[in-house]
Amino acid sequence: MQADLICIGNEILTGLVENSNAGFLARRLWSAGIEVRESMVVADDKQAIQAALNRAFEHSEVIIFTGGLGPTDDDMTRDAIAAALGLELVLDREWLEKIDYFFKQRGIQMPENNRKQALIMKGASLLENQAGTAPGSILNWKGKLIVLLPGPPNELKPMFDSSVKPVLKDFNRGKLSRLKTLKCCGIGESSLEDKIKYLGKWDLPPISYVARGYEVHLQIKGRGSVEEAASAIDEAEKRLRQVLGDHIYGSDDDTLAGKVAELLIANNLTLSLAESCSGGLLSSMVTDIPGSSSFYLGGMVAYSGEVKIGTLGLDRLLLEREGQVSEAVAAAMARGARAKFNSDLSIGVTGIAGPDGGTAQKPVGLVYVALDKGQDCYCKKLNLGGGRLAIKERTAQMALDMIRRAVLAGARY
Repeated sequence: MQADLICIGNEILTGLVENSNAGFLARRLWSAGIEVRESMVVADDKQAIQAALNRAFEHSEVIIFTGGLGPTDDDMTRDAIAAALGLELVLDREWLEKIDYFFKQRGIQMPENNRKQALIMKGASLLENQAGTAPGSILNWKGKLIVLLPGPPNELKPMFDSSVKPVLKDFNRGKLSRLKTLKCCGIGESSLEDKIKYLGKWDLPPISYVARGYEVHLQIKGRGSVEEAASAIDEAEKRLRQVLGDHIYGSDDDTLAGKVAELLIANNLTLSLAESCSGGLLSSMVTDIPGSSSFYLGGMVAYSGEVKIGTLGLDRLLLEREGQVSEAVAAAMARGARAKFNSDLSIGVTGIAGPDGGTAQKPVGLVYVALDKGQDCYCKKLNLGGGRLAIKERTAQMALDMIRRAVLAGARY
């Protein structure tokens, strides 16, 4: 079974709003066994919306529209779809009362144009909006499921999960599509593909490669019955793990920071951080994990040389001799953090994130990441491309992978 996603809004086409809804819906549909055939963005234009509906109607069994359900004149999704299907728009008085109550709670008289939000297509079921005034609707029309959802993600997401997903489960009784994502780090996309080629002729489900900074995600697509899709994915995963080994750190919703947290907690290890060019990004990624207080003792952003000397105890002569961006300084930062916080493991990061500050000897993108585990300290030199944010993100990912591999290599330090 296939689905088309049609996101409505001039604000998306002009870049004023990021279209996060498409990614959310695609993931949810795949998890329900429905393959997304096409995802498009359409202007706030009645003819454009109707043309998108006609095109989707020819190919897919599920058609989902997002946006254009508001009270203003440029919100025309429900009118365009109703006109295309030849359906009357009917006033839902119960929802009209809820909209009126929504405004009264805020001490405001309901504007007359909000009345249009209580109109739904005849024969459609209204989907309640717990966070706003625009309801969704769902209509089974000539064997096709047409879904209208509001544009704001905080309204769309709970509505889809609570009201649309159960209907899709009943509606989709044919062939299924399943996805599994294996998440890798410490290996480039081309090198990873070379390893997979050693498996020989790939007669298992198709896989897609998605580069995410220092990570590469492998997406495996299985099709058929529930049993067929699951069996094909399991066999593919087994063979991929054989050749990729510990380059695979997790799957699906796992994050690198989350897996590092699991390892640290399981081995009763503590962590501290000393960051320069990453600017606290690594600390942020670590503390985004619930329960991080059980292993993360603390960290600091030591940007200037004086701060490195005053808070981490670095030798002024070392900084003058080696320069702030050097292997020796990264190692000294890691040792300083470990001593200051009395942690089992520590990371020291220094580099040039750009766009300025580089030289021929030390160009933009040069980064050193050191890991101190007590008995020894080792450092990795990176030469990273991309802009400032990309360099910071890849540096943080590299540091997390270094921690992961250090814990995997031994139970305690």
